Amino acid sequence: MTSLAIIKILLAVSISAYFLSSVLYGMNRGKYGIAFFVTGWLGSISILMINWIEAAAPPFGNMYQVQVFLAICFLPLYLFLSRRDGLGWTGVYFAAVSGLSLIGAFFMSPDITWKRMPALQSPWFVPHVTSYMISYALAAVAFAMYVVGKIKKKTGKSNDNRYEKAIYGILGIAFPFMTFGMLSGALWAEEAWGTYWSWDRKETWSLITWTLYLVYFHCLTKKELRNYAGLVQALAFLALVTTFFLVNLWPKLSSVMHSYAQ
Repeated sequence: MTSLAIIKILLAVSISAYFLSSVLYGMNRGKYGIAFFVTGWLGSISILMINWIEAAAPPFGNMYQVQVFLAICFLPLYLFLSRRDGLGWTGVYFAAVSGLSLIGAFFMSPDITWKRMPALQSPWFVPHVTSYMISYALAAVAFAMYVVGKIKKKTGKSNDNRYEKAIYGILGIAFPFMTFGMLSGALWAEEAWGTYWSWDRKETWSLITWTLYLVYFHCLTKKELRNYAGLVQALAFLALVTTFFLVNLWPKLSSVMHSYAQ
């Protein structure tokens, strides 16, 4: 059996495990939910290791590889937040978004070999990508919770503000990682191309995303703006999706300096 065939099987198993985990969390079967969450995570780790061995380099060379790594971020973050903030009830969202991130990888061509161009042979490469993936994972969960929270409020199924509090805590972790990702990218760019910022499309959209999340936090500090925080968060996530997906996959928005991620 080829590596590609093994990867496809592992992707299918991991996706199924993640979504089953989400369903079990939704049924208040957390003990079984975490078991399937770990099963999906181990499958994702196995895919990452195959990608790494085949590429003989950190497997961050294309969207398929990055989305596999993105899926791996959710479980450790969930366990941390469950222990620190008592957010065990958010497992339904963390597991579901893990599965969604792998669905994209499943339908992409699993290019497991790639050559790192000289600009990518920088010590900033892995920290830059890792910090952004952590922030994106948390932002995706926060957006899913925002949507569900709004629906529950409108249907009268929830009147408390635990969703808002949880989202604030989650984004409070995401934002520093996003900031580090942007700053490390600037330092990396200066090292590789001699300029900290070139205003290419990827950089511009990443700055828009970062600014919108900053505005979200600002809204929460002002009583008269607090009701707009959720809307700003939603706009920030749409900008994030543009940064992560559209700029990489849509030729008209593609970035020359970030073309390695296509």
